[in-house]
Amino acid sequence: PLKPNKSRLSSILDQISQAEQDLHSKQPPFRAKGVVSLRHIARSLANIKNSGKSDSVPSISNENLEGGSVVMEISDTHGELHLSVLKEELALIARTLARICLNSLADSESYVYLASIHTLVAISDVCPSEMMPLMGALVAKGTVSMTVAAASESIITTEVTLSQEQRIKVTEALMFMIRRRGHGIFIHGPFLLDMMLFSPKQVQGSNGKVSSRHSHMIQSQTHSYFIGLDGDDSDNEDEIEERKIRLNTGGPVFDTEEDDLLRSATISVVCELIAALNPAVIATYCPILVHLATTALRLESSRPVRRAAAFLSSGIYALVEKEITESGSWNDSTTSSMAVALMSADEESLSNVLRQCVSSDDVDIKKNE
Repeated sequence: PLKPNKSRLSSILDQISQAEQDLHSKQPPFRAKGVVSLRHIARSLANIKNSGKSDSVPSISNENLEGGSVVMEISDTHGELHLSVLKEELALIARTLARICLNSLADSESYVYLASIHTLVAISDVCPSEMMPLMGALVAKGTVSMTVAAASESIITTEVTLSQEQRIKVTEALMFMIRRRGHGIFIHGPFLLDMMLFSPKQVQGSNGKVSSRHSHMIQSQTHSYFIGLDGDDSDNEDEIEERKIRLNTGGPVFDTEEDDLLRSATISVVCELIAALNPAVIATYCPILVHLATTALRLESSRPVRRAAAFLSSGIYALVEKEITESGSWNDSTTSSMAVALMSADEESLSNVLRQCVSSDDVDIKKNE
């Protein structure tokens, strides 16, 4: 393997080491400061990346340019080697920063793990080819083996295993990454779709089953959270604003719902990919997407999963409309590949189950119980 730039790597590892010391503090502000320091390091990698590109441009001498055109043979072997070493070094630093941030997602303080999420996104801005597949594998499987740099500048292989709570937080980071890549996500989009649809792994010991008593308690407490204990429908402005804030939070989360939240978060990642990718790409996945949405809405009792499946259904129909109304930006054909694929994937079944969800009260609270 190519040997990274020792002086530059050593300097960055020293900064990472100082940030890790802050992360071991018992004081949340110091831990948050450590994560922010890691983000500054991640953003500084962009300058290294850009300097490497400029250094690789061969210089042209003015010698023998007197009078006419000159045919020159330019060999850029040194530039290619430099870029190769630079890419390897950046990828190594990116993985090292990512490992620390992933561990910080277990922190109970919100401004520590939120800072970690934003730092992961900042690392992805510099090294998307490293971070996008890594985040996808962690969401789907919860564990991954990665090579990182140790304090002694040696390269070690370590196993990163995340809890369900950490995986849920990683999905938030991954969705931010997808949005920031824009149309550039097409490079990693099919791989991420495959990971989300076919590779999710459930944590051992979590069967996702909730007793009817717990289910009713969850529904009652959620209802009280949104409506209020007294069920007062006051038009007071403060009360209305309070309800809007509560609605935007998505409701309380219970320990027994962690598995459901992870599954719904995975579907949410699929929704982000559907919104960003070319309809022709999504059309090949249309049968499995329609089956997923239909099955979840028809059989699932979980609130988060049903909500995510509803968003998935909305995203599928929205993409059909987008392809028709903005066909010029995607292709010059008058045929909508998504519309054809959707009709072939039993769209009528999806439409029927959506109508049932709107008209039925299967998810409402049974106050008589």
